[in-house]
Amino acid sequence: MTPPQEYEELKAEQFSREIKKLKDEIEKNPEGALSYYYLAKEYMLKVPIRAIDSLKEIEDLLKKSLELAPELWAPKIFLGELLFKQGKFSEAEEYFRKVAEEKPESVSVKEYLAKCIENKKEEYSEKDLLYMFENDLRKFIKNILENEFKSNWWREGIPPKVRADCMARREMGLDEEKDLEPILFANFYDYRGILEGNKSEFSKHMNVKKWCSKLSELEPIRNSIAHNRDLDGAYKKVKECYDELRKVLKGKKE
Repeated sequence: MTPPQEYEELKAEQFSREIKKLKDEIEKNPEGALSYYYLAKEYMLKVPIRAIDSLKEIEDLLKKSLELAPELWAPKIFLGELLFKQGKFSEAEEYFRKVAEEKPESVSVKEYLAKCIENKKEEYSEKDLLYMFENDLRKFIKNILENEFKSNWWREGIPPKVRADCMARREMGLDEEKDLEPILFANFYDYRGILEGNKSEFSKHMNVKKWCSKLSELEPIRNSIAHNRDLDGAYKKVKECYDELRKVLKGKKE
């Protein structure tokens, strides 16, 4: 077995070789958009943000990639994440919205968008409200199940069919999102199944029967919004559910 120190040294050497290789590729072909993206990605995935000497360098690499190839969507996600982690929520939101239009199936972008939107103080669109509602609901569900089942919450708290469906959607999704938590791929019917499967726990915080009914009503709205179709009464329904969920999160059981 390789000693920890030697293993870390080996990883550092591999990282240095990969960085040099990518920089050489940029020098040979300065018009190659993907080389700038891959170099920025290597920095972001292998080095903790707080340990990176120059975030501006990574930002410039990603922007150069998009300058050369505006149609690329992956650099937009990484650029949005980089700006978000620096607290530049409005700038990050612009890039996440572009990706949401180009890749509406991306679940990580919707999660980031919800977090960016929450930092704004203005009237929200029904799509924005839905992003925030689902993000808050997911966090609430995970928190309750973690309190009950600890680190094994996914296997013990999530019904088998819901687990299987989420894993299948993740497998069919974007390659860049294959390592994300499976619950990010849940729909409102799945959330309903989770509430019903853990009724004794969630009943301490909400009227489970009432919320299961709400989630069934929201799923077709979610699908319509995802496909940019207008639906009468959608905003009012989503706003009502969002406001009621906020009350639940504050400990006010209906």
